Amino acid sequence: VVTRVLKYIAYISAVCLLGIMLVAFINVIGEKLRKLGLPVTGIPASTEIVQYLHIPVVFLAAAFVTLDRGHTRIDLLCVKLPKALQKVFAIIGNLCGIGICTLISYRGFIQMGKFIARHKMSSVSGVGFPLWPFALIMSVGFILLALSFLWAIVRSRFCCKTRGTELFCAGAAYDRKGCFGVGTKRGGAAMEYIEVTGGNPLRGSIR
Repeated sequence: VVTRVLKYIAYISAVCLLGIMLVAFINVIGEKLRKLGLPVTGIPASTEIVQYLHIPVVFLAAAFVTLDRGHTRIDLLCVKLPKALQKVFAIIGNLCGIGICTLISYRGFIQMGKFIARHKMSSVSGVGFPLWPFALIMSVGFILLALSFLWAIVRSRFCCKTRGTELFCAGAAYDRKGCFGVGTKRGGAAMEYIEVTGGNPLRGSIR
């Protein structure tokens, strides 16, 4: 359910990215037509629109990418540590992510209140639009990112066990003897696991 909700929210990010592309395309066409002598102009405040649409593009998709473990990870040193210590460091990293994202989200809501009180606009001259919705989007995005880090901890701690069988998921994969064996494979938003039953792996997925 968590993955599905974050995935639908990420669709909004994709729509905003499409909007950036359309604004840029219309401006290029308008500039070409204007050079041909036609009374055509581009979209007003297009520069501000493109700039601020990057906020939902980035922050509304970050939680889903994090949950799907799609970010770049530098594990040059971590992979040389014992597996149990790797798991501890993973939990510590997720806890740090929760704290940082919660703090940024809190400050974002404060900034949103200031934007509303001051009627802050994207431009002091010409065509402009209110900035507080983008501060809200950023704050909500960091809340979702914090929830994504929290769910990563829950998933690695509790979702790897069912009916006495260990499942390989979220980097916390142990067999019945407590040995860290086969690595996790992921496909999309589903977690693929390997169920150890008599030495014969059976593949499946958890959503």
